[in-house]
Amino acid sequence: MDFKGKRVLLLDGYGRQIPSILIQLHRLGCIVTTICESKLDVGYTSRYPKKRIAVHGIREDSSVYKAAIEDELAKNSYDVLFPVLERATDICISDEFKAKYPDIKVIAATREAFEKAYDKQQTMRICMENNIPCPITKMDDETMEEYLSKVSFPICAKPRKGSGGAGFKRIMNREELDKYIADGTIKVEEYVIQELIPKGGSQYGGYVLMDKDHKPQFTMAVESCRWFPIDGGPGCYIRTINHPGMNDSSNRLLEKLDWTSFGHIGYIMDPRDNTPKVMEINGRIPASIKICDWAGMDPVKNMLLLAYGEKLEPITKPVPEHLALRYFHTDLLWFIKNPNRFKANPSWFYCRKQKDYIFSWSDPVPFFSYAIEHAMSYRKDMAKRKH
Repeated sequence: MDFKGKRVLLLDGYGRQIPSILIQLHRLGCIVTTICESKLDVGYTSRYPKKRIAVHGIREDSSVYKAAIEDELAKNSYDVLFPVLERATDICISDEFKAKYPDIKVIAATREAFEKAYDKQQTMRICMENNIPCPITKMDDETMEEYLSKVSFPICAKPRKGSGGAGFKRIMNREELDKYIADGTIKVEEYVIQELIPKGGSQYGGYVLMDKDHKPQFTMAVESCRWFPIDGGPGCYIRTINHPGMNDSSNRLLEKLDWTSFGHIGYIMDPRDNTPKVMEINGRIPASIKICDWAGMDPVKNMLLLAYGEKLEPITKPVPEHLALRYFHTDLLWFIKNPNRFKANPSWFYCRKQKDYIFSWSDPVPFFSYAIEHAMSYRKDMAKRKH
């Protein structure tokens, strides 16, 4: 199918994944409008959008965001609506929204699958019911006493909904757990409570493209070699690996969810048994989508094909190992803050088979606008991820 001339409204213009998505849409000949929070957003400073819109407040307020989307749809005609992050996706796949704009193709999984994935508690339940490796997690129908009889401290708690490590709590003993619950820091009904995987295990990511029959068309895995903050946060240097067991877990989990389109699963390696265990499913398009395009997955084209009801061709070629994606802005902070900076494996100075999350020679300005924008919000961003 030819997508040349298709009008695409691309949302979440502040996301790190936007420059790669814009390049892929440009390659397909699409005409793109971006909705951004500010004029420093990468979706605004990129050279590829035909039109750019900045609306203050969309990052924090769903009602403001919904109004901005509907205002643009009222003024101009679009073929495709492309939400990227959870807030925009939640708006665009609502029954009300789909009924109001039945002719617009939306790039997203179904609402039912998205809601299950967005709620980490439901993800853990599906894993535990289907023998997909994951941390031992307190279930909703389980008392705290019943759960604690199966695990040892330390344990951890994190919001059922959210991403990026915000709200994560490491809990060392029963007294600390009771204190967090008593003072309202942890609301049991809003948090996932699970065993804390011991230090020593790396973080991993699984990427799957599921067709309309919920069957995988392409699966790959990456290892997160460095992350920031250094005590636990998003990856700042990832590279492709060959891991059939993780690929199998990714495929089975998304099949159980009846997932359609692009999916991303976060894992952590348990050093006690060397098993990668599911931590979450990202309901958003991940910041690292660029590595999928580099590996030949062609994610944006395939997501468009799915939105138009086209049949996908399975991609069976092997993924090259050790293709690396570097988020230079936080990888530099990792180097500054980490006392073991010169012992990194691979070396921090190693640059072969490597690309940056944001930078490209064809569209360099977003790299610098992103640096300026996030330098101003650094303290606020770190406060959200404080453990």
